[in-house]
Amino acid sequence: MIRTIFTLIIFLFVAFQGKTQTDSLKFPTNAKLSEKFQNAINKQTKEYDRLFFHDSSTTKHHSVQFMLDKIDKDSNYFYIFLAEYWIAFHYQEIIPHLIKRITNKKEVGLFNTADLIIWERVQSGHLKFYGHGGISADDLFTIAGRANRLLTKITGENFGIVSMNSDQEFLQSLQQKWIDWFKAL
Repeated sequence: MIRTIFTLIIFLFVAFQGKTQTDSLKFPTNAKLSEKFQNAINKQTKEYDRLFFHDSSTTKHHSVQFMLDKIDKDSNYFYIFLAEYWIAFHYQEIIPHLIKRITNKKEVGLFNTADLIIWERVQSGHLKFYGHGGISADDLFTIAGRANRLLTKITGENFGIVSMNSDQEFLQSLQQKWIDWFKAL
C-alpha cells in the first residue's frame, strides 16, 4: 500500500515536471476584449473579406490544427499570409497555442514570399529585396517569429520583435508578457 502511494506520488511529480504555464492557457469564455484588440479583429476580418472573398468558403474554415501545422512545418509564405487574416475568425482557439510557440526558435524557412521584406533576412541573403513590399519586423523563418507576428496582428499589442538573433532568455521574457496580457483578459 505505501509502495503504491509512493509510486503514485513519483508518477505525479514526474508528470507535472514538464508542464509549463502555457499548457493551462484557455481563452476565457467571458473575456473582456480591449478596444485595441477588437479593432485589430475588425481590421483583419475586413481585410480577409477583401483579399479572400473568392475562396472564403474554404480558407476561412481551415481548422486550427491545420494552421498550426502550417505555422510549425510549412515554408510556403502563403499560409503565414493567410493566417494573418484567418486568425480573426479563430483567435479564441489559436492564441493559447501561439503563446506557447513564442519560445520555439526552430527555423522552418520561407519561400513564395513575393514582395515580403524582413530586413535581417534580406541583409543575410536569405530573402531577395525587390525594392517594395510588405514588411515584417518578426523573423517569419522561425516558429517563434511567426507566432509573435500573428499575435501582434490579431491583438494590436506589441511586446517585442522576434529577430534572427533572439536568444532563449529574450523569448521567455516575451512569452511571459504575452501570458500576462492573456491572463488579464
